[in-house]
Amino acid sequence: MDILFIGHVAKDINRTTQKTVTVPGGGVFYGSIAAQRLGAKCEVITKCSINDRSLYDEMISTGVQVLFLESETTTTIENLYPTGNPDDRISRVLSLGKRFERRDIEGISCERIILSALWYGEFPEELIEFVRERGEILAADAQGFLRNVVDNGQLRYQDWKDKGKYLKFFDVFKVDNNEAFVLTGERDLKEACRKIQGMGTKIVLATHKDGVYAFDGESFYEARFLPYSLEGRTGRGDTCLSTFITALDDLRKAVELAAEVTSKKMQYPGPYKG
Repeated sequence: MDILFIGHVAKDINRTTQKTVTVPGGGVFYGSIAAQRLGAKCEVITKCSINDRSLYDEMISTGVQVLFLESETTTTIENLYPTGNPDDRISRVLSLGKRFERRDIEGISCERIILSALWYGEFPEELIEFVRERGEILAADAQGFLRNVVDNGQLRYQDWKDKGKYLKFFDVFKVDNNEAFVLTGERDLKEACRKIQGMGTKIVLATHKDGVYAFDGESFYEARFLPYSLEGRTGRGDTCLSTFITALDDLRKAVELAAEVTSKKMQYPGPYKG
């Protein structure tokens, strides 16, 4: 395998000002399909109810190898987009899948590993160092360490208390505008990237409404998104991160490819079609 994704698949209920749809989602879904369609060999370790597995047939039909682990429930999330700004999202959990445990990942080994959790605690942070030792490159989406489930299922972004302890284990850490602000208190995205990189991660990948940055501690690599539809917004960051990882050997090309593929994906709902 080229890339291993670890995280829950999600049953997403997406509500825009135009309509409501129920679709499969989550970083392992959007990310693995995009990378597989770009030529990478991908595997997913995930958890959802056996009753919902058919939602994720597209991963399997695309060629992704999927290991479904036991969980009585599926992580189900309602996403409300009240405006035309794709970063303006209100999310609420309707049900949660089972957390990952060390025994779920003891036998893994892969060149590139992406942790793509949907909520804080889904992938316990004490397992980060363990999984770091089982791949050459470890990447993660900030969402899985900042998005907390609070009262009445609301998803609220909160600073990661132990970021100083764990960010050093990541080669790539992906954020959006809001996540970067929560981590650093800095509204300027480039300055926030500098601060996050200074906490120990090698490369910070940052998406915003107009495009994507990558910062390696010395230089910013930038590319813009093409015009896109709000319906295609869900899965933007997941597609961007996985595409970036497929081309990581050349940062400039990786950023340009990530922006290009993500732009194409955002023309329509669902994962990247190739």
